[in-house]
Amino acid sequence: MQFDLLDFQQMAAEELHAEILKAQRRYDDDNELLGAVVLEAATGAGKTVIATAVIERLLYGADGAEPIPGTTVLWVTNDPSLNAQTARKMQEASGRLSDIRLLGQGAAFNQETFDQGAVYFLNTQAASATARITNRGDKQDWTIWQTIENTVHDRGSSFIVFVDEAHYGVGGRASGQPTVVDKIANGDTPIPVFVGISATADRLNKSLSEQQSRFLRNVTVPISAVKASGLVKDRIVLAPSETIGEVVADTTFVREGVRKTREYEHRWAAYALAQREPQVIPALVIQLPDERSDDGSFRQLLASVVESVLQEWPGLKALQIVHTFGEHAPIDLGGGRAVRWMAPQDIQDAIEVRVVLAKNAITTGWDCPRAEVLVSLRKSTDYTPIAQLIGRIVRQPLARRIVADEVLNNVHAYLPQFDEKTVMNVVAQFSGGEAGASAEVVRASLEYAAPDAMCGNLAILAQLPTYTVPSRNHVPEVRRLHQLATFLENDGIRAHAISQARSYLNSVLDDEVRKLATSGELDELRTSVSEVSIREILVSLDGTVIDGERTVSGTRFDAKNIDDVFKRAARTLKDGTAEAYWSYLVDADEDEDPIEAKITVAALALSDAAPTNLEAAAGSLTNDWLRASQKAIYALPEAMRLRYKRLQAESAAPQLGPGIEIGGTIVDSVAIAVGADLSDVELQERILGDSPNRWPKHLYQGIDGLYWTKPTATDGLERSVLRSELASEQVVGWYRNPPVANARFAFLTSTPAATDGLDFTQTLFSSTTYEDSFALPSLIRTAFSSRTGGTS
Repeated sequence: MQFDLLDFQQMAAEELHAEILKAQRRYDDDNELLGAVVLEAATGAGKTVIATAVIERLLYGADGAEPIPGTTVLWVTNDPSLNAQTARKMQEASGRLSDIRLLGQGAAFNQETFDQGAVYFLNTQAASATARITNRGDKQDWTIWQTIENTVHDRGSSFIVFVDEAHYGVGGRASGQPTVVDKIANGDTPIPVFVGISATADRLNKSLSEQQSRFLRNVTVPISAVKASGLVKDRIVLAPSETIGEVVADTTFVREGVRKTREYEHRWAAYALAQREPQVIPALVIQLPDERSDDGSFRQLLASVVESVLQEWPGLKALQIVHTFGEHAPIDLGGGRAVRWMAPQDIQDAIEVRVVLAKNAITTGWDCPRAEVLVSLRKSTDYTPIAQLIGRIVRQPLARRIVADEVLNNVHAYLPQFDEKTVMNVVAQFSGGEAGASAEVVRASLEYAAPDAMCGNLAILAQLPTYTVPSRNHVPEVRRLHQLATFLENDGIRAHAISQARSYLNSVLDDEVRKLATSGELDELRTSVSEVSIREILVSLDGTVIDGERTVSGTRFDAKNIDDVFKRAARTLKDGTAEAYWSYLVDADEDEDPIEAKITVAALALSDAAPTNLEAAAGSLTNDWLRASQKAIYALPEAMRLRYKRLQAESAAPQLGPGIEIGGTIVDSVAIAVGADLSDVELQERILGDSPNRWPKHLYQGIDGLYWTKPTATDGLERSVLRSELASEQVVGWYRNPPVANARFAFLTSTPAATDGLDFTQTLFSSTTYEDSFALPSLIRTAFSSRTGGTS
């Protein structure tokens, strides 16, 4: 894979791969035992990347996994644009998936079976009853149904069908007629192994569980893992309906959506400048009613929306507004103004596009992370499509949380046509996981900044010791060392780190060779990997044994078999270590036979100690380099620091890393239910007047120097601690992690020094956990001392 999978993605890929292998074995033992595996993961979890990793393993193998001979993959969706987008994403994610073919995209397809080793993409529209590939005729000897059936007969369990957004296609129609997906999976010759992919799999699971002949297994990615990854936004801010008399403020909300999009543009520009990154260009999505585009009232609404956008956005050109309607042609609005059509899958990369007008084309599978603001002009009763569409805009454009400006972790949805009940239905879908998205849905967000007086305290906070939580699927230490060496050299922190790491690992293996040679074990291992024993029995023509079984020993492997042994060794001495050591041995001695060098490497891989000692040595050097480079790493921009943080988390043991991430802003939120009957202005006034819940001395503050915390039924201890600690004159500041993290506090206290005031030098870090019948937070108390050695 060219993409580095996150921990939860790696775990899901391994589990999905294992379940597919089990389904294949069951079918191979009994071809009446059909298999179904469902991958369920929230929007933004990277389902396509997970599936790509699995397909790559099936076709080409991976660490500890052999390729499956004859593997052929058919990928099915209900949308040709989604197929094109997914195929492109697969090729970006994998450097090995090269044979990808799109069916029904205007090209003919006429084959008895699918080719081995290929990944075919089929959309259900191309397999309709009237489609060319579903009917025999001129130059069409085989229908797609016959091709599928013949491939099942020829390949058996090696033919695997993946169905993306599978909840749409499984279960049959109301008329009782099977859908295209049902016909593919459960036709006259059922698919041996069916893999369904969905963010909302309840309907899919129900349908599959009713198929008595299919053995159903589920692979579920926890929503909490997706939230923690930073791949999706933290919050969706919903702005519900507002009317003036009987007039719905639709174009007023369009203007507000424009203002919010421009605000995101300014924030992304500032972030890009500060972090030395390419700028994210945000887009505004305006969802219109699902009406005919040539209808007079619809055309009038469309014209007023476009006019409102252009008036509110100085400098925006009409060409920067596109539509994704069913009419794949420009729509004339009169007066010389038209809105051009663009395929949904092209919008993300077409950064000149700033406004997208849509109906339903982007509610399923669409991937455009830079679409961060939504205005829906749909009627209030149609809440399911809006929930689906919101699910499409929760992806983080940079695929990680933004620390320096937490406002950039939000998306906004303006819903002028929605009443309060419908808004709550949308919230219920998200909070219950039904919408397949992991972001929190809130009414409003509250932004806080650190005043100049708190900058010194923020610097202290950033120095608090922070340990990574080890990954459940940790990466081999040799691979971590190679990754770290690449990062350090490319970031200008350690010159020649890549060659130094390679030389170090070669020297470790040299030591292992010397130890094995001294003990006499090396020759035994070399023999075991390079020679084969052949048993012979001499019999007569009538079958009578003339001479009993005897062994002819010492038969040397030929070059091809030694290559096979060396390839097996490369799976033990991972990440190119075997190949690098072999090259080192050949280059170091001009008389070294390359075949003999391969035997030596294979012998090392077979020994009990060498692979273990190599891993330990690589881990030790990785930790040494991380400690030595900590200050330089912390000085890097946010995105570059994150690579090191992830690398540290891939260790099997906790690692001391950079301190708490701090930035220019933090964002809290107001729940939908808080002040639901109030306007935004009234809600803001209520919060400003909520004195019991507004606290001084927080490191991040509002314009009046206070920090508001939402009261909850279980925060009694938290508030007691705040009141107690803030009563002390020694407390100069306190910090509470944003709600997306675990509830933790740090109090900064000081003791007057004998000489020149306060000196915040960290001397003690301790943690106390308080528990009672409620789910109460951990309290982290941090003490600081003066230069004179006093403690507080």
